[in-house]
Amino acid sequence: MKNIPLKQLALNPLYWPTALFLGLLRLLVLLPMRWLEYLGSVFGLLIYYSRPSRARIAAINLRIAFPEKNEEEIQRLCKTSYKHLGIGIFEVGLAWWQQKRLIQIAKINGLEHLNAALAKGNGVILLTSHFTCLEIGAHIICTKVPLEAVYKPANNKFFDYFMVKKRNDHFTKLISNDSPRKMIAALKRNHVIWYAPDQNLQGKDMTFAPFFNEMATAITAPSRLAKLTGAALVPYSIKRHQDASGKIIYELFIHAEVKDFPTDDTNSDAALINKINEELVRENPEQYLWVHKRYKTRPEGSKPVY
Repeated sequence: MKNIPLKQLALNPLYWPTALFLGLLRLLVLLPMRWLEYLGSVFGLLIYYSRPSRARIAAINLRIAFPEKNEEEIQRLCKTSYKHLGIGIFEVGLAWWQQKRLIQIAKINGLEHLNAALAKGNGVILLTSHFTCLEIGAHIICTKVPLEAVYKPANNKFFDYFMVKKRNDHFTKLISNDSPRKMIAALKRNHVIWYAPDQNLQGKDMTFAPFFNEMATAITAPSRLAKLTGAALVPYSIKRHQDASGKIIYELFIHAEVKDFPTDDTNSDAALINKINEELVRENPEQYLWVHKRYKTRPEGSKPVY
């Protein structure tokens, strides 16, 4: 991807809608936060009603996660999550082009936990989940510590070009999710690697463990990385909400280092990763990315969820 010039990508009609959307996004982030939140929530509802098959996936995930809720509550939560999804899409532009403005409306709780883990000198695996404002969280944290973000390259090469460029403008480095050696090198430099492994997985670095009330893929890589480097595992989450004065803020919650990690059992460590991700999501279910097919890969003999 890096070898394809932007001009060549821009001349491809396939990417013109993406270019138009990014241009519009660049203008929208100049609006007041109230407008951005309102327009984003409307956009999220448009996605909800225009793609019923994807909304169905979100509803299935929510029924699995919250069996105690009735169908009316599930649908209400599903619509709310879509509103936050729409806002989150607009927030990508805020993170990419308005970082100074972003810092002014951000609050970090528990930064001392991250600093204490870094003081040990072996790097930190900063564990999070796919909240709708996850791009915001990384761009806030990178102003406080040397951050190297683990990411999955986008299929859309035009979007991927800008994602890599704008993240490289702010982060210390970007690491593709298939580059474990670079992750190890980052930790040995005593840097923080931003890691969100709560999505469906395939390949050798996985097992199965509960996620909410269903077996889901669980990643073994954090355990292996911690064993090789001595890195600390520190969970964090982010929430978009209004403060006492009604001002929209982004609040980060950095938790204490996970004790007794890693263990001698890689599978148990992977199960712990799923458990921590579940706990993070329970703190803020309205802003979690429920549209993802989290249970697509199934244990042998299990029935399909979707």
